[in-house]
This record gives sequence, structure tokens and C-alpha cells, in this order.
Amino acid sequence: MKLRFLLVASTLALALPLAGFESAAQATTPPLAKSDVEEALTCQCGCGLTVAACNHLECSFAIPVRKDVDESLAKGETGEQILDRYKKEYGEKVLSSPIAEGFNILAWVAPYFAIFTSGLLMFVFLRRRAMQPPPATGREPAASAPTHSDERLARLRDEVEDMER
Repeated sequence: MKLRFLLVASTLALALPLAGFESAAQATTPPLAKSDVEEALTCQCGCGLTVAACNHLECSFAIPVRKDVDESLAKGETGEQILDRYKKEYGEKVLSSPIAEGFNILAWVAPYFAIFTSGLLMFVFLRRRAMQPPPATGREPAASAPTHSDERLARLRDEVEDMER
């Protein structure tokens, strides 16, 4: 019951701030500079780097895109307009990070949720384990030192003396 409550509470704690996530992200974004636009685009040559970081000397994608970004910014286009144009042409795969809307929010939230949930489960597991009594070993613990009768001790002394002779 406690575990179910904790899971529901953690889900709500992570889900409530997401209600205004899209509008807050769009409202606070400043205009993008040339380097920001190039970092926001993934090179399509197969290197897996951003357009700004692609280090191929004769890259068939990064070099023309850098030139196009320069020209577009000189014409007065904003960084968002350039990114929208490339997104329409190549799809969402050209963006270096997923857009924070719809199903893509899962890519932003899932790692934090997984870390929080696994930490919570480890806490609950270790707490329950610490509260369990230790397992029985099958032996009864010795209550006190064994008591020997005086007769047995005397007989043992006699036998040891006989062996020494």
C-alpha cells in the first residue's frame, strides 16, 4: 500500500510541472545565433555530430548548411525560421535534440523518472530487508559454557597422568 502511494505521488510530482512545459519553453527562448542554429542541426553525412562540430573536410551536408545559415541570417531570417525550414525538408531527425511536445516529452522526463523510481524501489527494498529478522542457521546458540562434573574432570586428569608416565 505504501509503495503504491509513493509511486503515485512520484508520478504526480513529475507530471504536474509538465503541464506548462511547452508554453514556458517557447516563451523564454531568446533569438538564436549562428552557432546556436548550427548546434541545433545534426549533420546528415553519417558522422552523428552537429553541423557546427562536423569535422569532415568535404562534408556534403555541413558545409552547404553553414553557408545557408550565414546567408539566411544575413537576409534577416530568425534562427527558428531556419530550423523550421530544415525540419520541413528533412524531418525531425535533423534536429540535435527532440522537440519538447507530445510524445517527445518522454525523452526529456523518462531518465529522471527512471532514476527516481529505481532509487525509491532500492530504498523500500533495503528498508524491508533491514527490518526482517536474521535467518535461522539451524543451530541453537550456546547459552553458556558447558558444565562438566567433578568426576569426569578427575577421570580426565588421571588418564592424562597415565599417558605421561
